[in-house]
Formats: sequence, C-alpha cells, structure tokens
Amino acid sequence: MGEGHPDVQNHTPPNPRTPVAGPLLVFVLAALCAGLVVWALERQERAQQRTQVADLAGDHVQALQRAIELSLSANNALVALVRQGNGQVTQFEEIGTQMLPFYPGIAAMGLSPDGVVRQVVPRQGNESLLGFDQLNDPRQGPEAARARESGRLTLAGPVELVQGGLGVVGRQPVYLEDSQGQTSFWGFTYVTIRLAEALDAARLPQLMQRGYHYRLWRIRPDTGEEQTISASAPSPGLDAVGRSLTLPNGQWTLSLAPAKGWGDPAVLALRSAVALMFALMMTYLARLLFELKAHERGLAFQVAQRTSEIQATQQQLRATIDAIPDPLFELDQDGNYCSLHSQRPELLLAPAETLVGRNVADVMPALAAMSVMDVLNEARTLGWSTGRQIMLDLPSQGATWFELSAARKATSPGAKPRFIVLSRDITERKRAQEQLLLTAQVFDQSSEAIVIADAGHCIVRINRAFTRITGYTDSEAMGQSVRLLTVADAGHDVNLDTVYTRLPQGVDWEGEAWGRRKDGSTYAQWLSVSGVRDGNGTVTHSITLFRDITVQREAQDRIQRLAHFDPLTNLPNRALLAERAHRHIAEEQARGGTLAMLFLDLDHFKNVNDSLGHRTGDILLVAVAQRLQALLRPQDTVSRLGGDEFLLLLPATTPAVAADMATRLLAAVAQPFQVEPYELTTTLSVGIAMYPADGDSFDTLYQRADAAMYRAKQNGRNRYGFFTADLEARTARALLIENALRRALERNQFEVHYQPQVSLTSRQVVGAEALLRWRHPELGVVSPAEFIPVAESSGMIVAIGEWVIHTAVNDAKRWLDQQLPLRAVSVNLSAVQFRHPQLPEMVTRCLAQAGLPARRLELELTEGAAVDDPAAALAMMDDLHDRGVRLSMDDFGTGYSSLSYLKRFQIYKLKIDQSFVRDLDDDANDRAIVSAIIRMAQALGMQTTAEGVETDGQLAFLREQGCDEGQGYLFSRPLPPAEFEAYLRSHLAR
Repeated sequence: MGEGHPDVQNHTPPNPRTPVAGPLLVFVLAALCAGLVVWALERQERAQQRTQVADLAGDHVQALQRAIELSLSANNALVALVRQGNGQVTQFEEIGTQMLPFYPGIAAMGLSPDGVVRQVVPRQGNESLLGFDQLNDPRQGPEAARARESGRLTLAGPVELVQGGLGVVGRQPVYLEDSQGQTSFWGFTYVTIRLAEALDAARLPQLMQRGYHYRLWRIRPDTGEEQTISASAPSPGLDAVGRSLTLPNGQWTLSLAPAKGWGDPAVLALRSAVALMFALMMTYLARLLFELKAHERGLAFQVAQRTSEIQATQQQLRATIDAIPDPLFELDQDGNYCSLHSQRPELLLAPAETLVGRNVADVMPALAAMSVMDVLNEARTLGWSTGRQIMLDLPSQGATWFELSAARKATSPGAKPRFIVLSRDITERKRAQEQLLLTAQVFDQSSEAIVIADAGHCIVRINRAFTRITGYTDSEAMGQSVRLLTVADAGHDVNLDTVYTRLPQGVDWEGEAWGRRKDGSTYAQWLSVSGVRDGNGTVTHSITLFRDITVQREAQDRIQRLAHFDPLTNLPNRALLAERAHRHIAEEQARGGTLAMLFLDLDHFKNVNDSLGHRTGDILLVAVAQRLQALLRPQDTVSRLGGDEFLLLLPATTPAVAADMATRLLAAVAQPFQVEPYELTTTLSVGIAMYPADGDSFDTLYQRADAAMYRAKQNGRNRYGFFTADLEARTARALLIENALRRALERNQFEVHYQPQVSLTSRQVVGAEALLRWRHPELGVVSPAEFIPVAESSGMIVAIGEWVIHTAVNDAKRWLDQQLPLRAVSVNLSAVQFRHPQLPEMVTRCLAQAGLPARRLELELTEGAAVDDPAAALAMMDDLHDRGVRLSMDDFGTGYSSLSYLKRFQIYKLKIDQSFVRDLDDDANDRAIVSAIIRMAQALGMQTTAEGVETDGQLAFLREQGCDEGQGYLFSRPLPPAEFEAYLRSHLAR
C-alpha cells in the first residue's frame, strides 16, 4: 500500500503554532465594545435620573402654583363687589370676614381706591395698612403702577410687608364705566399672601429629607436679576434640573440636584470591571479557537493518510457484496440503518440514500419492525439468527415476503454491536403455501356444505358444514351416493340423476330443493351442482354446494308481516289498509255502493303514558285493539296508524250503519280496562267520512275522517262526528291562516294598537295595554281570536310575542322621553310564551335595547298560564319580579285560580274580565263578583283594573267599590301609535 500512495507518505504534516496578534486584536476590540456599552448605560441611567428629578420638581411646583392661584382668585370676588356697588362697598369687612376661611393662604385682603388702602380684612393687626399709598410707595410703587397700566392682575414680591415679614401681593386694577360709557381707573383690589404659608403648600423641606438640594428663584422684572425666594443649605449647583411655574409677575423656577451628585460611582466601577472581564474572556476564547484550528490541520493530514488505505480494502469488499443478489443491510443494536446494498432496488422500501440513518420502526410497519428487532436480539445473544419471515408492502412489488438471516459483526472493544442482515425474497414460495392453506381453509370453514363426488357420483370428500347441516360424519358419508343430499318433494321438480348426467355436457344446475338430515327431518335447501374437468376436458368429479335456507324463509315471512301489520297489536298497518281500501273502493264503485272510514283517537291517552309509563300504555292499546276487533264484521278492517290512533274501513256501509258502529265503539271502549294493578277508563273521539260523498280515494277519505275526528275532540271528546263541507272550509281557512302567519312578521304586516288605562278617581291616563293587530293584503284584518290560537299551536307565538314587547317598550320609551302622561305599558303573554325558559332574558334584552326602566313594563298573563304548572309559574314570576318587571293577571275570574297559589304569586294587579263588567248595571251577581274581586285584591295588596268599561253607571259602581283603574270604550277604543300619542298630548294639555 505504501508504494501505491507515495504522495501520502512523503507529505510533511503541518507544524501548528499559536499566533499572538490575533488574541491581542480580539482583546482590543472587546475592550472597546465593552467600554462603549458601559458609557451608553451610564449616560442612559443619568438621563433617567434627571427625568425623575424633573418630575419630582414638577410635582412640588404644581402644588405651589395651585396654592398661589387659589389665593389670587379671591381678587375676582372683590372686583365683582366693587363693580356691583359701582365703586362703593359698604359691608366689605363683613363680606371679607366670610370669605377668608375659603382662602387659607391669604394674610389680608383689601380695597385701594386710587391706590390708597381704605378697607382691609382682617382689621386687627393690619391697622397700619390703612392709608398706605401703593402707587407712591418706593418698594411697591413700580409694581402697582405696572398693574394699573396693564389692566391685569399682577403679583408683587417677594417683598417686605408693611405688617412685617416677606410676602407677595396680588393686585387687580379695577376700571368702572360712567353714565356716558367712559372707562376710568377706580383703584385696586388686593390680597396679601404670606410667603411662608404659600411655600408650606410646596413641601420644599421634604426635598432635603429625600436627599435633594433645592432653590426656588425668579428673574426680577425691573432689574432682570435672579432673586432667590427659598433655598436649601447648600443650594444646588449649575447642573441642577428645574421646573417653572408661571405667575402674574413672571416665572418662578424650582431647581433640584441630588445631594450625592449624579450617577453612582460604585455601579460605574462594577460595570467597568465586568467589561474588563468580558474582554479577557473573549481573548481567552480566541486563543483556544486558534489552537483548535491548528489541531484540525494535523488531523486532516492523518485522515488523508488513512483514507487511501481504506479505499483499497473497500474495493475488495464491494466486489464480494455485489455478487450477493439479495438485499444486504448493516444495522446497529437499536435498529438504525448504517449501510445497505442491493442489486435490485425494487426490493427496498425506499431509495437506498434515504434509508441510511433511519430506524426500521420509521420505515417498516410495526409488526415487521418488531420481527427485525427480534432477529437482532437473537443474533446479539447467539451470534447469528435465521429463518424468521416478514412481509413488506413495496412500492413497486406490492406485498413481498422476506426471510431474514443475521450475524453479529466484529467490532472494537466497547463499541456498540452491529449486525449484517440478509433479506431473501421468498414471495413466490410464500404465495404457493398460502394458496394451498387458503384453499383448505375455504373448503373446511365455508358456511355452505361442500360435497366432492367422483365420476360415479360417490362422495369422496365433505366439509364441516355438511356435517353441521345433515348430521352425517366423514365416515358415514364417504362412499355414499350424492342422492343422500336430497329427498323427492312434490313442490320441487328436481331429479338429481338427470342433473349429474348432464354435467359432462357442460350443464350446471342451481335451485331450491328439500334435503333430509340424518335424523330423518327435512329442510329447505339451496343446491348448486357443477363439474370439474381435467386437462382433456373430461369431467372427473362433481362439486355440490348447498345451504339451509329455513331461517331465511322464516325471516322473509316476518318481514312480510312487519310490512303489513302493526307489531304491537297485530292489526293491519296503514299500508295494508290502503291496499284493502283501494280494492273495496273499486268494488263499491262497480256496484254503486258506499263505504265508511272511521278515524279513532283515544282521549287523553298521553296522561296514561306520562303517569303510568309506556309499558302500561302499550297494554292498554292492545286491549283497545281487541275490543275493536270483537265488534267488526268479517269484511271490516281495523288498522293501527301509530300512537293512539286507529282507522276502521267498513265496506258496504251506509251513514246510519256507520253511526251505529261508532256508537257501539264508544260504548265498548268506555268500559273499564283492567291493566295489571290498575283499572283504567278511556274514551274515544271518532270522525266519519263516507265514500263517495266525502271522497273517492283512500287519501281523501283519510284526511276528511281525520278532520271530523278533530271536530269531535273540539266539541268535548267521547263522541263521533261526520265530515261536513263547512268543516273542510274551516280546515282550509286554518291552514291558510297558518301559512300566511309564517311570513307576516318578516313582511311587517303586524301592528300594535294601544288602549288607554285610566285612573277611575282622577280620569287621568296612567297606562296603556298593547294589543296586536294583523292586516293581511288579501285576508284583510284578521281577528286575534282567529290567528292567536294558530300562532300558539304552531310555536310562532314566541317570535311574534318578542316583536310585540320590543315594539311596545320602544314606543313607551319615546313617549316618556316626550314627557307624555304615561306611567307604564302592559303586554299580554300567552301560556306558550310564559312557559318558555328564555322569557326573562328576552324581556331584559328588549328593555335594555330600548333603554326603558323595567318598572315601566307590565306583563299580563291568564289564570290558566299560571296554574297549569304552579311551581314553574312561581319560579318564572320570581325571576321576572327580581328583574323589576311588574306582572298582572288578565281576565281574572274566568279561570280556575287557586287562592293558595294566588297569594304566593308575584302579582301586582288583577284585571277584572269584561264579562263581569258588561252587565254591572243589570246583574246583581256580577256586581257581587266584581265587589268580591276588588276586596280580595285590596286584602292581598294588589291593584285592580276593570276591562270593558263602557257606561257611566259601570264607572260609578267601580269607583264606589274602590277599583283603581279601568279601560274600555267609555275612555277610548284601541288606537294606532300616532293617534294614541295625540290622545296622550290632549290629556297633557288638561
């Protein structure tokens, strides 16, 4: 190998050495960068410190300025006194004495007509000021003259006060107009502020306590020199931070500086030390880096020398590996691919270059990867492993089987074990084995019986299904004729001799036959016979397949019954009834006869299910079905439609016979039923439709009998009724109303009218009831009595009711904002609305959107809505009451209220139904009832409103009995919003 690589042997390795210039340059640059960082941090910290000191000075300056400006504002009040008295202030001492407590910083205040002090407060201690000439005083004269010339408030000082001590004087020149409109100088109003008291507000001594030197100074306006007003000892230097306050005599400035100076030397020293350490550390790292580079150059020389030696060995090894046709892999003990070789890339799960470095668990399915790891573990223990098989789904080959062989590779001591794994493609061998196994399994595990017979039609092999179906074992069936499989039956024209004879002619057979079991019993079977040919086309064997189809036959019978009969009562269902109805209608049409269809519905059957359970209800339905069947003729049919509905078809029946049948049905069902421990009584509602008078088809008769049944329920139940033309018209009208109602809200067809509610004592409007009106473009004005029940039954009342509340509260808010005489607006709630769980949230949302207080809304509900479920009603009322909404009970006296619940309801008002008010003039019973209602409401702390007040006699009686409010045509009919607003304005003018 030495001769083959003379360049490697003669190459001289580099001599590494550590340079000095590089680390030194790094030290200089690092020190420079660190110094810049320290300088920037120090500068930023000092700027932040100066900002904080400036903010502190600003706080004290603002306090001083507020104190001085508060004291100076007293001049405004004094000027107003002078001008009010046109220069004469007779009670100045009394007024000034009352003003002083409001200006605690003022030592004295006074008036100086023509600049001479004539009046001063307080007088005691300031007597020496009287007669003081401010304009001619050598100390205060210039300031006073400047104030007179400028016409503005000026502040003089600090100056020596006549009273003694330092202070500032605020003078306000006063100019008055004479009768000719000429303005002349009257004099001054002034306030004297003791400087010490003003400075107390600035809390300057606190600055010393907080570690600051301060100086309060100003520029004298007359000399331009700095004047120190107050300062600490010592005062701050030239580097102090200042904040100014603007006063009438110029600017005062408060300068601050830290007593210990700006910045922190200790922090600066620490930062400098850290910077030096950083520079030294970077120098050390640079030195290590240069040494590492030199070492890498030496290693590169050694690698190049070893590479040439390895390449020769690899060439010999590759020649050996290329001779192996199967994929060869090198893996470590964790299953990672170290290298691989394959002359057939199609046998790899992925391209070779993408597999190296990946784990078998990332490449193979979980089961195959586990098998590979088992091979590696076995090879690590024994040194080798062979015989384990895995299946891989290769991209180009599909499902491919491999047999793995592995051997442990020799490695250096302490190194992780590695393994050479050989994968041999055994797919073709595996498929052949699986095909044989699958064929045997299919034959033996087939759910169908399989019989193989020779050319002489003797059985040579059977499967387990044959034994399971017939009872014959292998030993009992072998050698027997295939005639053992079937038995002659008159219903099936099957001749097995003919079937097997025709097999050589290529005729197979399949069909239904009867088989005989070992115990002699017969069963229905589905039989299939086909021939097996050799290479010459000669039939050598026959294959017979059959299965027991008894269960399928029974299932078909059950399905047929379920398709035409009710599973609970075993009565014909609607489909079977329709078929019979079509047939009977055709028969009656041919002979000109009539038939009847009766629609039956149990009354209040839901109560049985809800109280006793559905099982008891089902037993009752079966008993009812049996009684119905017992009354019918052989040609009649009774069908259960579902639930508690039955349909009777009575061919060749006149209306009289149908009525008699309905009477007997009512009587039979009305008899008690004994259902386990219960004795139950129920009734029927029956609707009758006749062919051909009421229809000529099953669907028409069904629909009209259903309509007649609902009419019977509306008329009180436990009765029958015939279909009539007006019933169809009413049904069509109800359907028309429902369809139109669904689009009425989005098409803005609803209106809200308002009927005033009037105080019976004062005849003043106190409220209004919102009444819903529907104006349809084709139907015209539809009565609420007609469309409200439809809206309730269809569930549309919830959305419509929300619209009414939303409209009413918005109208009420608008009228209240206009100061119109309206205390509250009331809105009717249906029982469906009242039971809706989201009612309180909806009401609160409408009130919030309109901005209307909750006490301005009154919700009216009927007695029935409250007592249907008293516990739920109490919870709903409490919720609404807690939200501030008032509740009233509408149409009181017409329902079934329980007084025990009434006293617990959160009711604000009872509304007396108009049926009691209408005949008050003539009916003593109505008067007694109304009087009792009013007395009861008063005892319970409730108000009363009488509905339908139309005469003065009714009004007089209600007022005499103590009724609070009334509404009716005596006061006003329900009015559209615009007319109601005009009505309110007319009462506002009274």
